Amino acid sequence: MSRAERKSGEEFMTLEMSPGPDDRKKLEAYLTAESRLPGPRGNLELAGRFASGFAHSGMSGEWWDMLTDWARLPSAEAGTGDPREFLPFCACLTLGAHYSFASPAQRQEIASILRAAANDSRWRTREAAAMGLQCIGEADFGLLADVLAQWKSGASLLEQRAIVAALAHPPLLKDREAAVYALGLAGEITESIVEVTGPERKAEPFRVLCKGLEYALSVMAAAEPGAGFELLSRLASLDDPAVIRIVKSNLGKSRLSRKYGPQTAAILAGIDNKS
Repeated sequence: MSRAERKSGEEFMTLEMSPGPDDRKKLEAYLTAESRLPGPRGNLELAGRFASGFAHSGMSGEWWDMLTDWARLPSAEAGTGDPREFLPFCACLTLGAHYSFASPAQRQEIASILRAAANDSRWRTREAAAMGLQCIGEADFGLLADVLAQWKSGASLLEQRAIVAALAHPPLLKDREAAVYALGLAGEITESIVEVTGPERKAEPFRVLCKGLEYALSVMAAAEPGAGFELLSRLASLDDPAVIRIVKSNLGKSRLSRKYGPQTAAILAGIDNKS
């Protein structure tokens, strides 16, 4: 992409206007060209800047249609690592940023889009779902809690992973009530995995959820140590190898082991005594 085309794309991102068909093509070309895909890390900075431009009311119908179209791009048209996968990634973040300004009907659609993205086969799109939820929470944690309350009942393993990843976000956890809420919900999810049995334990959704839990609890516990270590201690008493692995992994994170050495050592000693 030429310097002129890049400058045009950057300027378009800041314009409060309704994109026509040609504008849409130019913006898609700009975002995909600057996506850093294929590659191990997409252009998170650009996605964040794009999303922040929609954290206001008054989104036009043209913008809404474009973003929801991007969010629903299937893997057949924008596979893992394809530069076009950056479009649904940006869309999920942007819709999350706009959520608090959206109409009730639009909020319902955004929540549905993020839930579908949480179950997507593409790991980057699943990550976008969690980040979209974080955008909602950064604007208004109460709105995020309302969305998660709707997801909570009957949530798939991948949806549970999105919930955990969304809540393991330090900016959200600065508020004590939010941190306690996060620990409570993450604790429920961790305890529920003991009910997952058989082949389901060897499938990717279970593996992905456990991997997320193996770091998320330590982020939450670091924000609210009292409730955090109480949760980790309770989980350590469960007779489930996946749960024990989750507890050990979190206790091994430096954010806990360095600052709360005695507490981590006590829980680990209890686990070792059970072995």
